[in-house]
Amino acid sequence: MTYQEQLARVKATIAAKRKAMGDVMTKAAKEDRTPNADENSQIEALEDEIKQLERNEQRLIGLIKSLNDAENLTPVAGENPEQAGASADGEKEPQNTGKNVTVTEQKLAPGIGFVQMAKAKALSAKLATQGSYVSAVEIAKSSGMHPKVVEELEKAVQVMDTTNSGVLVPTTPLTDEFVELLRADTIVDKLASKMRKADFNSTIAGMATGATSQWVGEGEAKPVTNATYNSVTLKRHKVAGISVLTEELSRFNLFKADQRILADLIESNRMLIDLTFIDDQAQNERRPAGSLNGATITEVAASDATTIKAALAGLRKQFISDNLSLSDAAYIMSETRANEWAELETPLGAPVFPGLQADKGQKTINGIPVIESESAGTIVELVKASEFYLADEGQVEVAYSKDATITMPDGKLVHLFQENKEAIRAERFITWAKRRQKVAAALRFAA
Repeated sequence: MTYQEQLARVKATIAAKRKAMGDVMTKAAKEDRTPNADENSQIEALEDEIKQLERNEQRLIGLIKSLNDAENLTPVAGENPEQAGASADGEKEPQNTGKNVTVTEQKLAPGIGFVQMAKAKALSAKLATQGSYVSAVEIAKSSGMHPKVVEELEKAVQVMDTTNSGVLVPTTPLTDEFVELLRADTIVDKLASKMRKADFNSTIAGMATGATSQWVGEGEAKPVTNATYNSVTLKRHKVAGISVLTEELSRFNLFKADQRILADLIESNRMLIDLTFIDDQAQNERRPAGSLNGATITEVAASDATTIKAALAGLRKQFISDNLSLSDAAYIMSETRANEWAELETPLGAPVFPGLQADKGQKTINGIPVIESESAGTIVELVKASEFYLADEGQVEVAYSKDATITMPDGKLVHLFQENKEAIRAERFITWAKRRQKVAAALRFAA
């Protein structure tokens, strides 16, 4: 899909949502009343979605304009420098004019611009700590980084010294590309479209149990019941991914090195977000609560088709008994387990779970979507996404260090200064919270 097609789709979606909001308000006006609580919630949700779409619209407009500017290049005629120079000076027919040459800009792979920009700012910060100021723009130009990266850095030019060189905040749309790549890869982001939008550092009141009613006869006492209430608090949490690289990789503009840094940053963020979302730990100042905190986890010893089907049915029955519909629900399991279950067959040779034989991202069990992540391990979880609040800043902060000691995933310590290595850290502000405790349940298999 081209950027122009994306822009057209965004504009159409904005128009549709504005119409939907107008329909809700028109209905209330025709009934000679103001919108009720449910209608206000619909209106507020539509307003939030429209604001996000309008931001995306402006980004696409800016990106299309920058790409158009890059494409409007003048053809240069000539087979040698002299002829080319004559053509550039306005000579319509330079002697022995050869084929016209049009200079085109190399397309930048999504996310690579973000990495190049982070590297340029990191090296600039490093030089600043050594008393030698070289701007990120100058580094990008001298390293042969993509023109789009240079352009974005020039927009964000600021005086950098030792007081502000610690945090490096790349600008859009290159930052947006990195965030979108990250969003395509995590459990939370695959559920995000169904989650309820919320703000950081906010407390939301809700009803834990509802009041009840019953039919009564004439003259009989009316039942009195009390609803119980709870509150949900969303703190300001952030996840940080670190990529360790040699000084040579950070100093030279090597495309494969950029790809490695991008992959490292995405993988480190993805793994932590997934592991946190699927665990059973409580919320604290450093992290949000896992979706299984306070939830029921059933141990399953066998792995035959009959046992698996009965266990999954038990999860769905538990949801229904807790008055939770299965709309907006999803299973979470490892890709390995999904592939294993896809191979299970009935005695007649038919697949036990035909929905698991679909492509990744389209798999289902009994019509319920399946989200795959190796972070799930031995857990198979059923979760109702619409019963979660999600706060996501949509921005990434990048920081640089050459003196820290980094603990690698295998437990090995890397002393950056001693080993002539550097580290780039990408931080994303994101958190979530359950509206009610029992909006997730899981099975834990022996293997």
